[in-house]
Amino acid sequence: MDVTLCLTHACNMRCDYCYAGPKFARSMSWDTARRALDFAFAHTAEQAERTQHDPESQLGFFGGEPLLEWNLLKMATEYAVAEAGRIGIRLKRTVTTNMTLLGEEEALWLRENGFHVGLSLDGCAKMHDLVRRTSDGNPSHEICARALDFFRGSDANGEVILVVDPRTVELLAESVAWLIDGNIRRISFSPNFTVAWNPVALAKWKHAYTLIGDLYVGCYRNNRPVNINVFDGKIHARVNNGYRPCDRCGFGENEITVSTTGNFYPCERLVGDDSNAALRIGHVSDGFYSAPRNQFLANRGNVVAECSVCPVRGRCVNWCGCVNYAATGFINRVSGIVCYHERLCIEAADRVGGILFEENIPAFIDTFYLGCHR
Repeated sequence: MDVTLCLTHACNMRCDYCYAGPKFARSMSWDTARRALDFAFAHTAEQAERTQHDPESQLGFFGGEPLLEWNLLKMATEYAVAEAGRIGIRLKRTVTTNMTLLGEEEALWLRENGFHVGLSLDGCAKMHDLVRRTSDGNPSHEICARALDFFRGSDANGEVILVVDPRTVELLAESVAWLIDGNIRRISFSPNFTVAWNPVALAKWKHAYTLIGDLYVGCYRNNRPVNINVFDGKIHARVNNGYRPCDRCGFGENEITVSTTGNFYPCERLVGDDSNAALRIGHVSDGFYSAPRNQFLANRGNVVAECSVCPVRGRCVNWCGCVNYAATGFINRVSGIVCYHERLCIEAADRVGGILFEENIPAFIDTFYLGCHR
């Protein structure tokens, strides 16, 4: 079972589109963190015994800004590594940070301890500072971008996460170009599905993906591949004839997020300010709440009739509960904007994938057809 610990509701940023709820000074206790890890690892071991698979788990840290609780993060990691080793669990580690507190010491410790680091940065300063400002209202790009020096190159343990928003989408291609020019090789887009996208913004979005696709092709031609999630995921899904079970999130079944107070949620996107009891599926003191958890598991998927006959449904993430909930308020109903984006991604990925396949670019063939990086 994968477990994410929301270490704190505090944050030194005030990003316009943040889904983590209001920011306030409440952090997780060590006892809550330890009990959450004990529960997750016991569940992981039980699942492995039942399925006869090697036990593995992913430990994630989230917030607020988790690096505000740096000592707790380190303590929880050290405990998790020791317990996972004792039980025989293969443990992956991740953290998502706004980068403001990520100095050389922190970056080195995260690398040495095997972390994959999600770097929340909306590309170039012009795009980033429109919507990502500090708690006192000042631009934050200069502070955040300093940490990029620790994550440049193809062997870096970091991935830059850009939120795509109607207010900034016209700057998206410029931001990606800025990152690529700075030798950032892993880039993810996280669209804001909670706001209205007008036709002008949608057209800019489509144009941006065309420009970014050209950058992506150029990187492969120059034998300096860049990983961009909206292209890579759809190309892999085409090669594999659709998303595989291991590509899908564990939403409440093989994945939980634990709030500062010990409540269990199916995904970190649903924690918010930890006040919505209808989204809770357990607690560190009680384990899972069977009835609400079973209801979540039974209702996963997508009940929109049109999706069942869509020719690209196998390559679409219409099954993602947290995305559906963010966009519609229901975990099993996909929204029109998610549908638009999925089709846009598939179209863009097929264009760039077709070019690189026809040109028989070695790095592309190696990545997507020989499975060396899958």
